[in-house]
Amino acid sequence: MRKIKKNITKVLCCLLVIQAGSMTFAASKKSSKKKAAMPEWVNQPAAVYPNASYITYVGSAADRNVSEINALQGLASVFGQSVKSDSTASSRMVQAKENGLVANNNNQVFSQEVKRKVDIDSLIGVETKEFWLDEANSTWYAIAVLDKAKATDIYTEMIKKNASAIPIVLKGTESDLNSFDGFAAYDFAEDIALENENHLKKVSVINPAAVNDLKAYCPSSKEFHAKKMEIAKQVPICIQTANDDKGRFKEAFSQAIAETGFKGTFDNSARYVLIAKFEFERSDPSDKKTVRCRYNCESYIFDNKTSLQILPFTIKGRESHITYDEAMRKTETALISKIKKDYSKAFYDYIRSL
Repeated sequence: MRKIKKNITKVLCCLLVIQAGSMTFAASKKSSKKKAAMPEWVNQPAAVYPNASYITYVGSAADRNVSEINALQGLASVFGQSVKSDSTASSRMVQAKENGLVANNNNQVFSQEVKRKVDIDSLIGVETKEFWLDEANSTWYAIAVLDKAKATDIYTEMIKKNASAIPIVLKGTESDLNSFDGFAAYDFAEDIALENENHLKKVSVINPAAVNDLKAYCPSSKEFHAKKMEIAKQVPICIQTANDDKGRFKEAFSQAIAETGFKGTFDNSARYVLIAKFEFERSDPSDKKTVRCRYNCESYIFDNKTSLQILPFTIKGRESHITYDEAMRKTETALISKIKKDYSKAFYDYIRSL
Protein backbone atom coordinates (compact mmCIF):
# COMPACT_ATOMS: atom_id res chain seq x y z
CA MET A 1 0.00 0.00 0.00
CA ARG A 2 2.83 2.29 0.96
CA LYS A 3 4.53 1.45 -2.33
CA ILE A 4 1.40 2.39 -4.30
CA LYS A 5 1.12 5.75 -2.48
CA LYS A 6 4.79 6.40 -3.13
CA ASN A 7 4.33 5.81 -6.87
CA ILE A 8 1.28 8.07 -6.99
CA THR A 9 3.30 10.80 -5.31
CA LYS A 10 6.06 10.45 -7.94
CA VAL A 11 3.51 10.70 -10.76
CA LEU A 12 1.98 13.84 -9.27
CA CYS A 13 5.43 15.43 -8.94
CA CYS A 14 6.18 14.70 -12.59
CA LEU A 15 2.89 16.24 -13.68
CA LEU A 16 3.65 19.35 -11.64
CA VAL A 17 7.09 19.67 -13.24
CA ILE A 18 5.63 19.26 -16.75
CA GLN A 19 2.94 21.85 -16.04
CA ALA A 20 5.48 24.28 -14.67
CA GLY A 21 7.62 23.79 -17.76
CA SER A 22 4.66 24.40 -20.05
CA MET A 23 3.81 27.60 -18.23
CA THR A 24 7.42 28.78 -18.49
CA PHE A 25 7.48 28.02 -22.25
CA ALA A 26 4.17 29.82 -22.78
CA ALA A 27 5.41 32.83 -20.86
CA SER A 28 8.61 32.84 -22.90
CA LYS A 29 6.65 32.62 -26.16
CA LYS A 30 4.37 35.43 -25.07
CA SER A 31 7.39 37.55 -24.15
CA SER A 32 8.97 37.00 -27.56
CA LYS A 33 5.84 38.44 -29.20
CA LYS A 34 6.06 41.60 -27.14
CA LYS A 35 6.10 44.70 -29.38
CA ALA A 36 9.57 46.19 -29.93
CA ALA A 37 10.00 49.60 -28.36
CA MET A 38 9.66 52.58 -30.72
CA PRO A 39 13.01 54.36 -31.22
CA GLU A 40 13.16 57.81 -29.72
CA TRP A 41 14.00 59.43 -33.06
CA VAL A 42 10.58 58.51 -34.53
CA ASN A 43 8.71 61.05 -32.40
CA GLN A 44 11.57 63.17 -31.06
CA PRO A 45 14.36 63.35 -33.67
CA ALA A 46 16.11 66.20 -31.86
CA ALA A 47 16.63 64.00 -28.80
CA VAL A 48 18.93 61.79 -30.88
CA TYR A 49 20.10 64.30 -33.49
CA PRO A 50 20.31 67.75 -31.80
CA ASN A 51 19.06 70.69 -33.83
CA ALA A 52 22.29 72.55 -33.27
CA SER A 53 24.21 70.04 -35.37
CA TYR A 54 21.61 68.39 -37.60
CA ILE A 55 18.54 68.94 -39.75
CA THR A 56 16.24 65.93 -39.77
CA TYR A 57 13.01 64.68 -41.27
CA VAL A 58 11.13 61.46 -40.49
CA GLY A 59 9.21 59.78 -43.28
CA SER A 60 6.80 56.88 -42.99
CA ALA A 61 5.06 54.46 -45.36
CA ALA A 62 3.99 50.85 -45.67
CA ASP A 63 7.06 50.27 -47.88
CA ARG A 64 10.62 50.70 -46.62
CA ASN A 65 11.88 52.42 -49.79
CA VAL A 66 8.92 54.78 -49.89
CA SER A 67 9.51 55.77 -46.27
CA GLU A 68 13.07 56.74 -47.23
CA ILE A 69 11.90 58.76 -50.23
CA ASN A 70 9.33 60.55 -48.06
CA ALA A 71 12.02 61.36 -45.50
CA LEU A 72 14.42 62.68 -48.14
CA GLN A 73 11.72 64.72 -49.89
CA GLY A 74 10.73 66.19 -46.55
CA LEU A 75 14.28 67.21 -45.79
CA ALA A 76 14.77 68.62 -49.29
CA SER A 77 11.65 70.74 -48.76
CA VAL A 78 13.54 72.58 -46.01
CA PHE A 79 15.32 74.30 -48.92
CA GLY A 80 12.03 75.04 -50.66
CA GLN A 81 12.11 72.18 -53.16
CA SER A 82 10.91 68.75 -52.13
CA VAL A 83 10.57 67.00 -55.48
CA LYS A 84 12.95 66.65 -58.36
CA SER A 85 13.32 69.82 -60.38
CA ASP A 86 11.79 69.83 -63.87
CA SER A 87 14.60 71.94 -65.18
CA THR A 88 17.50 70.13 -66.78
CA ALA A 89 21.10 71.18 -66.89
CA SER A 90 22.45 72.19 -70.28
CA SER A 91 24.76 69.71 -72.00
CA ARG A 92 27.46 72.33 -71.57
CA MET A 93 27.05 72.29 -67.78
CA VAL A 94 26.91 68.50 -67.65
CA GLN A 95 30.14 68.26 -69.62
CA ALA A 96 31.82 70.92 -67.48
CA LYS A 97 30.96 68.94 -64.35
CA GLU A 98 32.21 65.70 -65.86
CA ASN A 99 35.47 67.38 -66.89
CA GLY A 100 35.97 68.86 -63.43
CA LEU A 101 35.72 72.51 -64.48
CA VAL A 102 32.55 73.01 -62.41
CA ALA A 103 31.91 71.42 -59.01
CA ASN A 104 30.01 68.15 -59.26
CA ASN A 105 28.45 66.42 -56.28
CA ASN A 106 28.47 62.79 -57.37
CA ASN A 107 26.20 61.48 -54.65
CA GLN A 108 26.19 57.71 -55.12
CA VAL A 109 24.68 56.91 -51.72
CA PHE A 110 21.07 56.99 -52.86
CA SER A 111 19.27 54.55 -55.12
CA GLN A 112 18.26 55.39 -58.68
CA GLU A 113 14.63 55.53 -57.53
CA VAL A 114 15.53 58.24 -55.02
CA LYS A 115 17.49 60.15 -57.66
CA ARG A 116 14.48 60.08 -59.98
CA LYS A 117 12.09 61.48 -57.38
CA VAL A 118 14.15 63.77 -55.17
CA ASP A 119 16.25 66.82 -55.98
CA ILE A 120 19.70 65.38 -55.23
CA ASP A 121 21.23 68.87 -55.18
CA SER A 122 19.21 69.48 -52.02
CA LEU A 123 20.63 66.35 -50.36
CA ILE A 124 24.30 67.31 -50.15
CA GLY A 125 25.56 66.09 -46.78
CA VAL A 126 22.35 64.09 -46.18
CA GLU A 127 22.13 60.45 -45.12
CA THR A 128 19.28 58.10 -44.33
CA LYS A 129 20.53 57.20 -40.88
CA GLU A 130 17.99 54.71 -39.52
CA PHE A 131 14.92 52.63 -40.34
CA TRP A 132 12.35 51.10 -38.00
CA LEU A 133 9.41 48.79 -38.69
CA ASP A 134 6.29 49.13 -36.57
CA GLU A 135 5.05 45.56 -37.02
CA ALA A 136 1.78 46.17 -35.20
CA ASN A 137 0.77 48.81 -37.73
CA SER A 138 2.81 47.52 -40.69
CA THR A 139 4.53 50.89 -41.04
CA TRP A 140 8.15 51.70 -41.87
CA TYR A 141 9.87 54.79 -40.51
CA ALA A 142 13.03 56.36 -41.92
CA ILE A 143 14.99 59.37 -40.72
CA ALA A 144 16.94 61.56 -43.12
CA VAL A 145 19.74 63.46 -41.41
CA LEU A 146 21.81 66.39 -42.66
CA ASP A 147 25.06 66.98 -40.82
CA LYS A 148 25.36 70.78 -40.79
CA ALA A 149 29.14 70.89 -40.41
CA LYS A 150 29.72 68.32 -43.15
CA ALA A 151 27.30 70.00 -45.54
CA THR A 152 28.84 73.44 -44.91
CA ASP A 153 32.29 72.11 -45.81
CA ILE A 154 30.99 70.50 -49.02
CA TYR A 155 29.10 73.60 -50.16
CA THR A 156 32.07 75.84 -49.35
CA GLU A 157 34.36 73.72 -51.51
CA MET A 158 31.82 73.65 -54.37
CA ILE A 159 31.24 77.41 -54.28
CA LYS A 160 34.97 78.16 -54.35
CA LYS A 161 35.56 75.75 -57.22
CA ASN A 162 32.74 77.28 -59.27
CA ALA A 163 34.05 80.78 -58.58
CA SER A 164 37.45 79.79 -59.96
CA ALA A 165 35.79 78.39 -63.11
CA ILE A 166 34.20 81.70 -64.18
CA PRO A 167 37.47 83.47 -65.17
CA ILE A 168 38.47 80.37 -67.13
CA VAL A 169 35.18 80.45 -69.06
CA LEU A 170 35.58 84.16 -69.84
CA LYS A 171 39.28 83.98 -70.71
CA GLY A 172 39.98 85.17 -74.22
CA THR A 173 36.55 86.69 -74.86
CA GLU A 174 37.99 90.22 -75.06
CA SER A 175 39.50 89.56 -78.48
CA ASP A 176 36.17 88.38 -79.94
CA LEU A 177 33.60 89.70 -77.48
CA ASN A 178 30.84 90.71 -79.89
CA SER A 179 30.21 87.24 -81.26
CA PHE A 180 28.21 84.10 -80.60
CA ASP A 181 31.20 82.80 -78.61
CA GLY A 182 31.34 85.93 -76.49
CA PHE A 183 27.61 85.70 -75.80
CA ALA A 184 27.92 81.99 -74.97
CA ALA A 185 30.79 82.60 -72.54
CA TYR A 186 28.80 85.12 -70.51
CA ASP A 187 25.71 82.93 -70.74
CA PHE A 188 27.71 80.07 -69.22
CA ALA A 189 29.18 82.37 -66.58
CA GLU A 190 25.61 83.33 -65.68
CA ASP A 191 24.70 79.65 -65.25
CA ILE A 192 27.68 79.03 -62.98
CA ALA A 193 26.87 82.14 -60.93
CA LEU A 194 23.26 80.96 -60.60
CA GLU A 195 24.50 77.60 -59.35
CA ASN A 196 26.61 79.32 -56.69
CA GLU A 197 23.68 81.52 -55.68
CA ASN A 198 21.56 78.40 -55.16
CA HIS A 199 24.33 76.82 -53.10
CA LEU A 200 24.58 79.97 -50.99
CA LYS A 201 20.82 79.92 -50.31
CA LYS A 202 21.17 76.40 -48.93
CA VAL A 203 24.11 77.45 -46.75
CA SER A 204 21.95 80.28 -45.37
CA VAL A 205 19.55 77.61 -44.06
CA ILE A 206 22.23 75.20 -42.85
CA ASN A 207 24.76 77.61 -41.37
CA PRO A 208 23.83 81.32 -41.62
CA ALA A 209 27.11 82.34 -39.97
CA ALA A 210 29.09 81.04 -42.96
CA VAL A 211 27.22 83.10 -45.57
CA ASN A 212 29.15 86.37 -45.30
CA ASP A 213 32.51 84.70 -45.89
CA LEU A 214 31.17 82.95 -49.01
CA LYS A 215 29.53 85.98 -50.64
CA ALA A 216 32.88 87.04 -52.08
CA TYR A 217 32.86 83.85 -54.17
CA CYS A 218 29.38 84.50 -55.56
CA PRO A 219 29.38 87.24 -58.21
CA SER A 220 25.88 88.28 -59.26
CA SER A 221 24.34 86.24 -62.04
CA LYS A 222 22.39 89.37 -63.01
CA GLU A 223 25.61 91.14 -63.97
CA PHE A 224 26.58 88.33 -66.35
CA HIS A 225 23.05 88.31 -67.78
CA ALA A 226 23.19 92.04 -68.42
CA LYS A 227 26.58 91.68 -70.10
CA LYS A 228 25.44 88.90 -72.46
CA MET A 229 22.35 90.90 -73.46
CA GLU A 230 24.58 93.88 -74.18
CA ILE A 231 26.72 91.63 -76.41
CA ALA A 232 23.62 90.36 -78.24
CA LYS A 233 22.66 93.93 -79.13
CA GLN A 234 26.06 94.39 -80.73
CA VAL A 235 25.73 91.26 -82.89
CA PRO A 236 23.09 91.85 -85.59
CA ILE A 237 22.14 88.94 -87.83
CA CYS A 238 21.33 89.62 -91.46
CA ILE A 239 18.33 87.51 -92.48
CA GLN A 240 18.01 86.55 -96.13
CA THR A 241 15.08 84.45 -97.35
CA ALA A 242 14.30 83.04 -100.80
CA ASN A 243 10.78 82.39 -102.12
CA ASP A 244 9.32 84.60 -99.39
CA ASP A 245 7.31 87.13 -101.36
CA LYS A 246 5.47 88.63 -98.41
CA GLY A 247 8.50 88.65 -96.10
CA ARG A 248 6.50 86.85 -93.40
CA PHE A 249 9.08 84.09 -92.97
CA LYS A 250 11.89 86.62 -92.62
CA GLU A 251 9.91 88.36 -89.90
CA ALA A 252 9.34 85.01 -88.15
CA PHE A 253 13.08 84.31 -88.11
CA SER A 254 13.69 87.79 -86.77
CA GLN A 255 11.26 87.19 -83.92
CA ALA A 256 12.80 83.78 -83.21
CA ILE A 257 16.33 85.13 -82.68
CA ALA A 258 14.93 88.08 -80.72
CA GLU A 259 13.86 85.58 -78.05
CA THR A 260 17.54 85.21 -77.18
CA GLY A 261 18.28 88.93 -77.36
CA PHE A 262 19.70 89.18 -80.88
CA LYS A 263 18.13 91.25 -83.62
CA GLY A 264 17.71 90.91 -87.36
CA THR A 265 19.12 93.40 -89.85
CA PHE A 266 19.13 94.13 -93.59
CA ASP A 267 22.84 94.97 -93.50
CA ASN A 268 24.62 92.45 -95.73
CA SER A 269 27.96 93.39 -94.20
CA ALA A 270 26.98 91.85 -90.84
CA ARG A 271 29.26 89.09 -89.62
CA TYR A 272 26.42 86.58 -89.33
CA VAL A 273 23.97 85.94 -92.16
CA LEU A 274 20.96 83.69 -91.70
CA ILE A 275 20.10 82.20 -95.09
CA ALA A 276 16.79 80.39 -95.57
CA LYS A 277 15.11 79.10 -98.71
CA PHE A 278 11.58 77.78 -99.04
CA GLU A 279 10.14 75.27 -101.46
CA PHE A 280 6.45 74.49 -102.02
CA GLU A 281 4.96 71.65 -104.05
CA ARG A 282 1.36 70.95 -104.96
CA SER A 283 0.05 67.39 -104.92
CA ASP A 284 -3.47 66.15 -105.72
CA PRO A 285 -4.67 63.03 -103.86
CA SER A 286 -6.45 60.37 -105.91
CA ASP A 287 -9.81 61.13 -104.28
CA LYS A 288 -9.69 64.69 -105.72
CA LYS A 289 -11.43 65.97 -102.59
CA THR A 290 -8.51 67.95 -101.26
CA VAL A 291 -5.32 69.60 -102.45
CA ARG A 292 -2.02 69.29 -100.61
CA CYS A 293 0.82 71.71 -100.29
CA ARG A 294 4.14 70.19 -99.30
CA TYR A 295 6.70 72.58 -97.87
CA ASN A 296 10.39 72.45 -97.10
CA CYS A 297 12.61 75.05 -95.42
CA GLU A 298 16.41 74.74 -95.38
CA SER A 299 18.45 77.26 -93.43
CA TYR A 300 21.87 77.90 -91.92
CA ILE A 301 23.92 80.78 -90.56
CA PHE A 302 27.03 81.85 -92.45
CA ASP A 303 29.87 83.31 -90.37
CA ASN A 304 31.67 85.81 -92.61
CA LYS A 305 34.68 85.91 -90.28
CA THR A 306 35.35 82.17 -90.23
CA SER A 307 33.58 81.27 -93.51
CA LEU A 308 31.75 78.48 -91.67
CA GLN A 309 28.15 77.40 -92.10
CA ILE A 310 26.64 76.86 -88.66
CA LEU A 311 23.32 75.80 -87.23
CA PRO A 312 21.74 73.93 -90.16
CA PHE A 313 17.98 73.81 -89.65
CA THR A 314 15.19 72.10 -91.60
CA ILE A 315 11.40 72.29 -91.43
CA LYS A 316 9.22 69.94 -93.49
CA GLY A 317 5.52 69.18 -93.63
CA ARG A 318 2.32 69.45 -95.60
CA GLU A 319 -1.10 71.07 -95.31
CA SER A 320 -4.37 70.19 -97.06
CA HIS A 321 -7.53 72.00 -98.08
CA ILE A 322 -10.21 71.89 -100.75
CA THR A 323 -8.36 74.62 -102.69
CA TYR A 324 -4.64 75.10 -103.20
CA ASP A 325 -4.80 78.76 -102.18
CA GLU A 326 -6.23 77.77 -98.80
CA ALA A 327 -3.71 74.94 -98.46
CA MET A 328 -0.95 77.47 -99.15
CA ARG A 329 -2.38 79.84 -96.54
CA LYS A 330 -2.38 77.05 -93.97
CA THR A 331 1.18 76.23 -95.01
CA GLU A 332 2.35 79.79 -94.34
CA THR A 333 0.69 79.78 -90.93
CA ALA A 334 2.27 76.44 -90.01
CA LEU A 335 5.72 77.54 -91.17
CA ILE A 336 5.60 80.81 -89.25
CA SER A 337 4.54 79.00 -86.09
CA LYS A 338 7.30 76.40 -86.39
CA ILE A 339 9.97 79.00 -87.11
CA LYS A 340 9.02 81.07 -84.07
CA LYS A 341 8.87 78.06 -81.79
CA ASP A 342 11.33 75.48 -83.12
CA TYR A 343 14.01 77.77 -84.54
CA SER A 344 14.04 79.89 -81.40
CA LYS A 345 14.83 76.77 -79.37
CA ALA A 346 17.37 75.46 -81.88
CA PHE A 347 19.17 78.81 -81.93
CA TYR A 348 19.40 79.06 -78.15
CA ASP A 349 20.43 75.42 -77.81
CA TYR A 350 23.21 76.05 -80.32
CA ILE A 351 24.45 79.07 -78.37
CA ARG A 352 24.44 77.05 -75.15
CA SER A 353 26.41 74.26 -76.79
CA LEU A 354 29.38 76.51 -77.58
